[in-house]
Amino acid sequence: MAGRTLQYAELNASELAALDPARTIVLMALSPLEVHGPHLPIGCDAIIAQELQRRLLPRLAERYPDYDRLVLPTVYAGADTIPVPGSLNVDSRAIYYLLLSIGRSLAEQGFRYLLLTDNHGGPRHQIAIEKAVRKVYKERRFHVIAPFLNFYRRMVENDPALLEATGTGPGSSGDVTDAHAGRNETSLMLATAPDEVAPGWRSLPWVVVGRGAVARGLVTGAKVTYVGEPRMASAEAGERMLEAHVEEGLAQLERAMRGEPPHSLPLLWGLRWVERS
Repeated sequence: MAGRTLQYAELNASELAALDPARTIVLMALSPLEVHGPHLPIGCDAIIAQELQRRLLPRLAERYPDYDRLVLPTVYAGADTIPVPGSLNVDSRAIYYLLLSIGRSLAEQGFRYLLLTDNHGGPRHQIAIEKAVRKVYKERRFHVIAPFLNFYRRMVENDPALLEATGTGPGSSGDVTDAHAGRNETSLMLATAPDEVAPGWRSLPWVVVGRGAVARGLVTGAKVTYVGEPRMASAEAGERMLEAHVEEGLAQLERAMRGEPPHSLPLLWGLRWVERS
């Protein structure tokens, strides 16, 4: 019997052993607790990652009806959170070893695929994930599929296909001028959990940054906790972006199932030495 959605933490050992690991897709959400302006919850990234997972589950059931879907608990952890009171920063090496260990453990049980949902663009966070993806694939041919690594690059680089699919443009696609808790992330939250968006989002001023100012404001601890124009957000824009996220995840999983390596090129991959895993 296949085609079920199961919660890993709720199974007993016999139930877990009864699964066919070669025909099971494991899912996990991973994102930090991080301040997102004065209007979005600290768990914003994880909430969005969980919503992506929720939307992926029926699509996986439709596309792969002979596979079970096994959901791991959400991990609230991420590196390079903005350094203001309220953010919890986790050393990127912990992210690396967490994913490497989970991948190895799943591979030892015979599982082949872990579909990771995430919404955090911290540079060392993303580099650590990609390092773990490559390591566990090299060791075990186990696929950790991390679609946000490629998706985030497309957002920041204003990929024309993504802009067309989402109806966004520079300043509204999560790029450097909409880098954190701005129009894009506020739209995502309005589509995901509107009751958790503080009413004052409609009157927040537009935070504009110049070259290098994002790094100074978000990395050195200045009182900049969002970048962009949250007041221009809409649930409709969030829905389009969520759908594009989901499509990226499905496309990358399909490539993995064809046997292709699950590699991505996150931003700053060329400087991956800055991440010490």
